[in-house]
Amino acid sequence: MIAMLKAIAERCSVRKYKLDPVPEEALQEVLEAALHAPSANNARPWHIVVVTDEAKRQALAKTHEWASFADEAPVILVFCAEEERSPHWWIEDCSAAVENAMIQAVELGLGSCWIGVRGGGDLPARHEQHVRGILGIPAGIRVLCLVTLGYPQPPFQLKPPGPMENVHREAW
Repeated sequence: MIAMLKAIAERCSVRKYKLDPVPEEALQEVLEAALHAPSANNARPWHIVVVTDEAKRQALAKTHEWASFADEAPVILVFCAEEERSPHWWIEDCSAAVENAMIQAVELGLGSCWIGVRGGGDLPARHEQHVRGILGIPAGIRVLCLVTLGYPQPPFQLKPPGPMENVHREAW
């Protein structure tokens, strides 16, 4: 298996982390990978807030019930976007950046987990407001997600790929 497919296959959602800090060089590589993501019309609407402060990580872990483990990670990356720069595609643009970051993390022996935050539709906007308040994120900037980052604490479970029956060619 080529290196890229290996990293993709080994990426899993990690919810328990060792106490070891993430070296600055590794963090920079993860951020650089995120910033290399494609975006519609090259708008690059994303902003990433790097959170290592323990009190802020504890507060972010209270965003909602599924974020409760986030304070165990030594780093939380908060992916945001200037919605105005890419009003129709900011979610897709930021999602590409998140996936790039998560795959690069695997290459560096780091684990990660995507924790959804974005409000809208049936999703409560209070999650976004909670994160916005902790980090001083200005109006006009949307919060897509939190991504925990650190060295994984075993056990964690790799999952097989989805079924090939879900792939259709030429038509359904």
